[in-house]
Amino acid sequence: MILVRYVLKEHIAPFMAALFVITFLFVVDFLVNILDSVLSKGLPMGTVLEIFVLNLAWMLSLSIPMAVLVACLMAFGRLSGDHEITAVKAAGVAPLSLMRPVMLVASLLSLLLILFNNWVLPEANHRSVELMSAVSRKKPHAFIDAGSLITQFPDVQIWINHIDPASGTLYGVQVFEMQNKGNPRIVYADSASLEYIDNGATLMFRLRSGENHILDSENPGKYFRIRFSSQDFAMKNVDDRLDRRDRNYRSDREMPIEMMFDVVEAARENKEKYEAEYVKTLFSSLRELNTTLLGDSIVPKGASIEVKEDSIKYVRALQRLKVQERSQLRIVERAYKRIEGEQKREAQFLVEIHKKFSTSVACIIFVLIGAPLGIMARKGGIGTGIIYSLAFFVIYWASLMGGENFADRLMVSPILAMWFSNIIIGIFGIIITIHMTLDRYSGNSGLFYRIRHFIQWITRLNKKIG
Repeated sequence: MILVRYVLKEHIAPFMAALFVITFLFVVDFLVNILDSVLSKGLPMGTVLEIFVLNLAWMLSLSIPMAVLVACLMAFGRLSGDHEITAVKAAGVAPLSLMRPVMLVASLLSLLLILFNNWVLPEANHRSVELMSAVSRKKPHAFIDAGSLITQFPDVQIWINHIDPASGTLYGVQVFEMQNKGNPRIVYADSASLEYIDNGATLMFRLRSGENHILDSENPGKYFRIRFSSQDFAMKNVDDRLDRRDRNYRSDREMPIEMMFDVVEAARENKEKYEAEYVKTLFSSLRELNTTLLGDSIVPKGASIEVKEDSIKYVRALQRLKVQERSQLRIVERAYKRIEGEQKREAQFLVEIHKKFSTSVACIIFVLIGAPLGIMARKGGIGTGIIYSLAFFVIYWASLMGGENFADRLMVSPILAMWFSNIIIGIFGIIITIHMTLDRYSGNSGLFYRIRHFIQWITRLNKKIG
């Protein structure tokens, strides 16, 4: 029991330090990418603080597994470097016994992280999106950047020279409309204001003192220049999820597992319904087209005489056949798109369900990696071990994000996509743990040597590139 407490005590300090440092890095990145644009828009400090606190949840969900990896690495690295593992083995204690309490705590931490990801994280994400939507409705300029081309709206690009943070007035506005009833248009305005209308579904640009430049696409030689003192420019359907409190809308990242399973079940039912309609539509289309064919001739339905190929009736019948074919093809394509849409929706939510479990179980997987890697760090120092840790962590998250992307595109199964990293790294962790035990924790085995040599080569390569 004394040994168990000692091993766990060795992990507490590096775990807390790693958790603080990793979370701090996430915070800095968040401040640079999100809050920097918000702070410059004159929002109250209380609102800014609330945005930060709500986004702290997803930072912790990512930093905790990595903190476990770094803690195991540093703790076992120190024990190995000070030859305490050798002393424990000499006292008759099995070396793997040192990993058991850490594995038990990691399992408990994984369970708590599952509960956190299922209840705290979705609610925090939901409230964060609600808050950002409320800020967007109250101050639409808060999420528009001056001095850069805005391309987030369909068929429209906008340039703004300057934004007054106090009043929200836009200055030096240029609107490039790709399609205006077939005629491209460029609008210049000295100033403009923003306002949400239609219950938040439409973003209205109130343009003042400007001019329209319109090019006639049918006659490129015609060019129109129209001045105006005020003009409204509507951006419809900019966000169909606004007014979220009334509609109680939640995305996949804002739902607990129970709600996501309901969505998955609904998507499966819709897919089965659309598949039945697709088969029915396909057979009816083939049956209808078949009634138009008679031997080698194409005749109108119900014709009682043979139609010659050079006759007007033949040509018209052929035209009708082509129209029917295109019409039925469009029907089949719509049915297929519905099926594909429900498949993607099912995959999207299944990915998020399994991600909540896989990222939490990663705490256990990283113990299998961190313990032997920490012992390897005895010869190369803690710095070398940290490089190992970061390398495995980057591989893990890159594989996870890549799997999510493939699953959303229906290229791989959501289950395989979310658990592939855990399976591969878990198997590798078991292998090096067994190998480490057989080599009496020497850290001098051929396997460890090859791992160390490979990572050192990667490190030198990165230095040369940098």
